[in-house]
Amino acid sequence: MERNLEFTSYDGTSLEGTYASGDPGCKSVAVMVHGITSSRDEFGLFSGLASYLNKQAIPSFRFDYRCHGKSKRPIEELTLAGIVHDIDAAAAIALAQASATAVHVVGMSFGGGLCAFWAATTETRVLSATLLAPVIDYEEDVLGQHGALVDGRLSEKAASSLQRKGHLKMDGVRYGSALVNELRFISGIEGLRRLECPTLLIHGDADSIVPYSSSERAAREHERCELVNIPGTDHGFGVPDDEDLSTPETKAKHQEVFAIIGRFFERASRR
Repeated sequence: MERNLEFTSYDGTSLEGTYASGDPGCKSVAVMVHGITSSRDEFGLFSGLASYLNKQAIPSFRFDYRCHGKSKRPIEELTLAGIVHDIDAAAAIALAQASATAVHVVGMSFGGGLCAFWAATTETRVLSATLLAPVIDYEEDVLGQHGALVDGRLSEKAASSLQRKGHLKMDGVRYGSALVNELRFISGIEGLRRLECPTLLIHGDADSIVPYSSSERAAREHERCELVNIPGTDHGFGVPDDEDLSTPETKAKHQEVFAIIGRFFERASRR
């Protein structure tokens, strides 16, 4: 059974999520963190995962972080620290609803590296971190790949635009000044470096949004990271030409991903 819950983040930001119940005796709960410009269902990936976990008797909580979904705050107000606080608040309400003692955190794309950062810094007991096609280096993803960095600083053009408009527009997303100034200091790189729980990276080698090579590099550099490739899939584990992740072929790939996550949860819970 699913129900929507309202909750409040550290700074008073109002948020909403969907709790899916599992076995009342289960001592862990999955918390799902979506990508940028997405929302709690993550184009069916997270709602599908919640349904799969429910059949495995594992409760879950997926939510819209600030400036997304039910949150009406403008995207320019988005900050990395704000999302981390939102994850922390979501974990707290999920644990309370499930009467659980530990969390499996699952992050997609832009939410992936922040899940690693949160899991490495929170006082909450985290059994595992699953990062799906994750953004790990936020500075490179937001700025570097667009040529907005020169010698480790904002280019003159980017800096001028930020000062004039109060935001930088990259790939159609307006990043505010506060977020731009966080990029070097809050990252999946630091999260993975400090993370102590088992970590699973799942990525498609045909991803056109977040390069598969970034997950390969993370798996090489961090012994706690396990990498699983879903061959031939794009971002969100969609088959070619399925941008809205709706075809039967994509849904079959999602079921494959869910099964991998379920087995990983089982292994992590035995630690």
